[in-house]
This record gives sequence, structure tokens and C-alpha cells, in this order.
Amino acid sequence: MSEYTVVDAEGRTMSTVPTARHRRFLAQLARDHYLAGRSKVEIGKANGLSRFQVARLLQEAVDTGVVTITIEADAGEADGLAEQVAETLGLDSVIIVDIPDDTLASQQMGRAALSLVSRHAHAGMRIGLSWSRTLDSAAAFTPALPRCTIVQLAGALRLESHRPSSEIFTRLGQDPAVSMIRLPAPLLVTEAGTADDLRALPEISGTLAAADDLDLAVVSVASWAEGLSSVWEKCSPAQRQAGIDDGAIAEVSGRLLAADGADVTTIDDRVIAVTLDQLRRATTTVGVARGAERARAVRAACAAGILDIAIIDRALADEILAEAPGPGAAPAEEEFR
Repeated sequence: MSEYTVVDAEGRTMSTVPTARHRRFLAQLARDHYLAGRSKVEIGKANGLSRFQVARLLQEAVDTGVVTITIEADAGEADGLAEQVAETLGLDSVIIVDIPDDTLASQQMGRAALSLVSRHAHAGMRIGLSWSRTLDSAAAFTPALPRCTIVQLAGALRLESHRPSSEIFTRLGQDPAVSMIRLPAPLLVTEAGTADDLRALPEISGTLAAADDLDLAVVSVASWAEGLSSVWEKCSPAQRQAGIDDGAIAEVSGRLLAADGADVTTIDDRVIAVTLDQLRRATTTVGVARGAERARAVRAACAAGILDIAIIDRALADEILAEAPGPGAAPAEEEFR
């Protein structure tokens, strides 16, 4: 996780990952300066800081994602593309993330998802977040949320391609305004009996039950294919093929989907995570996906009635539109036969 130079209220500097309390302090300074229009001198006097210290703190707010900057010059083109994709997929809205640096792609997608949570969150909400490499890579940019409840929707996975971490939930749990409901279990286990035993534990059954009534849910959408799904990595070759034979092309929090949106239950007995029906019942469910190769998976998740909002990159947006049936094309149910 990235570290930043932090200036505390006494003017001392230290290199650390910002705590939830410090991020709230940054957010207050940013609101005073950018929204209320107060000068750095005024803010400094009110907080016992010099204007130079205030300037450094405001820059830190930008560097750590407390403050995000949107450039409107190309907004018309981006909004037009997002509207086309949303209409094609039948979603309420689509957010397209520009990714200039592929090495930071996961972090940028995760930041976009956390930014949406920050914008939509209000006091008293119950928000579900599914473990994913994307969200975890953006843990340093965890927003300061209003008083709310966060439910972990899926257990974490230990992957050879990714260091084991649930940093996003750890950081959210440090925020005194957040009531954190953790899911202390792996997403996938080797035996169905093991999964049954774990689900019977009160600390796990209680978390899964808490996902019944979500105001907002955020999940990753993956393709059921090599290199495109964390869960695929944890399955045996026989289990992967069984999913394919059963029609799976997409995976959402360990739950498999066919191209027409139908549930594929191949590995359900070994998964410890939110169900697809619970995601359907959420007031708003957000799906995060990146890469043109996940276009069919996103369409499957939309056909399943899971998603209301999608956060995607430009390559995926272009592929979704390229795959969209033109005038006179066969209806969706015929297309997937």
C-alpha cells in the first residue's frame, strides 16, 4: 500500500498510511477550502496551522483520494458513450473509467468504485462490499463515510497471483462511524461439508443474513475463464470444466452465471458468499469489471437482473457496444441458444 507524508495538527510530519480519523480531518479542510471558499490562512487560524501546512494537507487530500478532480473538457463524449452502454445493457447508469496507466488499472477501478460508494452513502445505510483484488488494491483510498453499516459479502481468497489481504475491510473497520460486519471465512472451500459447517457458525450465518437488506452492494464481475476470475484460480481443472459444461460464462462473488443470466450452481455448495437473489433484492447493485474480454460476462450479469450500475473501462465499453445486436437481430433468448 502506498505511503504519504502526513502533517498532523501540530505541524509534525510523518510517513504513514492515513488513518480514518486523519482522512476525516483532510475531508473537513477540503470542504472548508473547496466548497465553503475559505482561504488557507483562515483555515490555518481555525486549526492552529500555517497556510503552508494547510496547503500540504490539501495536496495530501488529493494524493490520497479524499478529494478527486474531474476535468469536464471531454465530458460530453464520455457521457454519451456511457449512456449508450447503459441503454444497451438496460442499466440505470454506467461509469466509464479512463485508465492511462495499465500498471495501476486495478487501483483506478477500485478508486472509482469507492468514490461511487462515497457519493451514494448516507447515514443509516447498509452497504455491502464483496471482497475483490480490485477493491483491495484501492484500500489506501477508503473514503470517510457517514454513520452506516458495511457488510462483507464474500470471503477472501488466498491467490498465488495476489498477496492475501482484506485491507479494505480492515480500514473501514477502523472508522468509528462505520459498523463493520465481517465474513470470517474463505470464499471457496474444498468440500461441501466444510462449507456447511462454516455457514452454521453464528458469526458467518449472521453476516450472510445481514446481506438480505442492502441499500447498496458493490461486486466484481468476472468471466469464467483462465486469468479472468479469482475463483477460477482456486478450482481444480475438473471443477472449471464442470462449470463450463453447465453453461457458466460469468462469475460474481463465487456465483456462476450462464449467458442468458440463469444461475449455474456447479460450485454453490462450496461457496461462502452473498447469493445472487440477495444481490437482486438490494436497492442498488454496482458491478465492477475491466477489459474487453469480460463483455459477455457483464451482459450475463445484466441479463440475470443483478446490476443497476456498472463501472467499466473504455475497452470494455467499446466491446459491449460492438457486440450489441443491430436492427433486426434475433431476440436475446434466441441469441444465447
